[in-house]
Amino acid sequence: MCINQIRVKLLIMAMLLVPVATLTGCLVTVDSDSRSVSRVWDEQEVSSLDKGLSDHESVRKAFGEPLSRRTYADGKEVWTYRNRFEKETEVGLFLLLQVDVEEERVETLTIEFIDGIVSNYWIDEQRF
Repeated sequence: MCINQIRVKLLIMAMLLVPVATLTGCLVTVDSDSRSVSRVWDEQEVSSLDKGLSDHESVRKAFGEPLSRRTYADGKEVWTYRNRFEKETEVGLFLLLQVDVEEERVETLTIEFIDGIVSNYWIDEQRF
């Protein structure tokens, strides 16, 4: 293979690689915005719950009125609270295309009471 053929192949490779390398940097996040739509509780407040000691009044004082309350035949009560967050991200591709990506996250705090005292609690998270 002569030197001219090698130069031609290198030139062709360079011509192919430069646009590819340039375009990989063109997928960018243009804008991102996160916001709390409804926030009732945070982790510090949840950590203050004391199983076996916290009662209805202390929970109501810390979190307010629950979103829902259920009472079961065995006397157990279940209260739920919900936080909701939204995040919008705008992604652009080399000034040709822009896409809005939306994400919603819902955190549900569930608190169980037996005889008016917290017996258990947990947090569930859902993403949409």
